[in-house]
Amino acid sequence: MVKKICIACIVFMYACQRENNFTPVLNIPPEFQPCVDSFVAAALQRGHTITVNNLIIMYDSSLSGIYCANSNVTSSKNDIQKIISINPNIKCWQNSSQLETLIFHELGHCILGREHTELRLPNGDAKSIMYPDDLTLYSPCAYPIDDSCNQLYKRDYYLDELFDPATPVPGWGK
Repeated sequence: MVKKICIACIVFMYACQRENNFTPVLNIPPEFQPCVDSFVAAALQRGHTITVNNLIIMYDSSLSGIYCANSNVTSSKNDIQKIISINPNIKCWQNSSQLETLIFHELGHCILGREHTELRLPNGDAKSIMYPDDLTLYSPCAYPIDDSCNQLYKRDYYLDELFDPATPVPGWGK
């Protein structure tokens, strides 16, 4: 009797195993490829080897008018096609730094498995690039009269934090 139950359990487990025939697709429009390459390089500079071989970045006019982009998954697992949809109906970025912030934020979701966070640094700045709806975290000046509005010096911190959420608060964030 015990032998029959064991055999039944083995047959049941074998029959219930999901066959994974997933084949990832890589399709990144040329205007976004430099950002993906920069993401991989930033990870490597911080000691993380990342291979992006499962990603589609595409324009999707069905996105709500308030969203710049969306990732279909928040997971670092590679068992589902990862898709970043960009809203073509609104121009969310004004320069290459803002485009990079947008793509890095979405890659944070679908490559690193990061969720949104609304935490703030002591000075009130967003704690993470995973803060929703802010592409100006490390933007240069839109109208450079002097260097007082240039925030490019913050980029290293935000990239450090993207790959290591335990990154300490920088001096400028206190």
